[in-house]
Amino acid sequence: MLAKSRVLVAEDEPLTALDIAATIRENGGEVLGPAAGVSEALDLVAGSQVDGAILDCKLRDGEITPVAEALLGRDVPVVLHTDRPMPLRLQGHANELPLFHKPTGSFVLARRPAQCILEEQTRRSVTMSPLQPSGRW
Repeated sequence: MLAKSRVLVAEDEPLTALDIAATIRENGGEVLGPAAGVSEALDLVAGSQVDGAILDCKLRDGEITPVAEALLGRDVPVVLHTDRPMPLRLQGHANELPLFHKPTGSFVLARRPAQCILEEQTRRSVTMSPLQPSGRW
């Protein structure tokens, strides 16, 4: 499902983070993190290629907003997983940020970025390999 895609997990509840990470790995993805804090997540975003992300809205050191904005700026699919409302600064991106309320199964959470990653890979392959004339006419 995730075909070696790199998925950032930012979650400060250890059991939830481990469950999401295990599901990503079981479905062929590579886990970045889990990050328990915003600063740690930002470091991972800055230093890595990120293909998708599953983010808790509130981490140990603050709201996830700067991480989500950095990823959205790179056209990375993001899923929010939280027991809180979406942060105010992110509400303008509500169409781009699916919000799942806790508890949501980790398979459900992993499926959404996988769909977006597949769509993006398909879009890139179509735009990068234009049809070549066959010369048979």
